Amino acid sequence: MGAARGWLLAVIAASLLCALADALMPQGAVKRVGKLVCGLVLIAAILSPAASLDLAEGRDWLEDYFANLDSRTAELKETVNSQRKAIIEGECGAYIVDKAEEFGWTCTARVVCEPTEEGLYLPVRAEVSGPLTEEARARLCRVLAEDLGIPEEAQLYIEEEEMP
Repeated sequence: MGAARGWLLAVIAASLLCALADALMPQGAVKRVGKLVCGLVLIAAILSPAASLDLAEGRDWLEDYFANLDSRTAELKETVNSQRKAIIEGECGAYIVDKAEEFGWTCTARVVCEPTEEGLYLPVRAEVSGPLTEEARARLCRVLAEDLGIPEEAQLYIEEEEMP
């Protein structure tokens, strides 16, 4: 703040000096040359902070800024990916429950997804809980393998008693 005040005072002082010199100069060539000199003095006063700029400090600040920007971008990508994974797992679980309801069964499902090399989240494991018969499990196992691509060995069925 002190530097800005000093700069502003220097510009004001140069302006007052130029105005005084302009008022005291006689008409003619001297006044034209005097106006040129006053213009140069004002430009020098206005641009004086540029002479004291520390470019290395500015470069360091900019490098820090871009480093922080890269780390923040990585954090945001990680957050988006974890949210995307949670949404896909929830949707796949809801799909399993809906499919079971179509067949007249009640169950709950939890799905685990993992990313592919392209960054897509695909279901790799499923855990289904509920009072399902062997026939229902076999049919649901085929549906999960065909529709969601979850292999049979990655499907876990937990028997639960129906709650009153």
